[in-house]
Amino acid sequence: MRHLFVPLFVCFGFIVAACGSSNDEQPLIPDAPVNLSLALTSQEYVKLRFDNGAVTLPVKGPAGTGGVKGVIVVRQNASTYLAFERNCPYRPYDACAIVSLDRNSGLFMRDSCCNSQFDLRGQVSGGPSPRPLKQYNVNLQGNLLSITN
Repeated sequence: MRHLFVPLFVCFGFIVAACGSSNDEQPLIPDAPVNLSLALTSQEYVKLRFDNGAVTLPVKGPAGTGGVKGVIVVRQNASTYLAFERNCPYRPYDACAIVSLDRNSGLFMRDSCCNSQFDLRGQVSGGPSPRPLKQYNVNLQGNLLSITN
């Protein structure tokens, strides 16, 4: 009977060890309210009239409330928009962990603090970030784009 407990204990140890992963070492981005409304006809959002155009929205502004460190909105095509948290997933509690659109090319986003890079779909394309950018819900009705979490 005593011999049955040893394999059971070893098996349980492997199961517990398998539950951990390197991504668990990095904290998740904290939850914050996101409730934004953008009138796409506004001159303020003219970049969202073109494919791969992007705008950066502050945490609090005329469009509403935008996450932990603001939101980046990217137009994929006339009917598809994506919205991402600007808080970098790599060490999100660092004050400098802010993702911005690359000024020179406009073809990717990056965090100047840790040099993580993300494509315009929010996926990691370089750097130490273990996760893609946090994505928010987007709803397009006519010329009004709503972003929520």
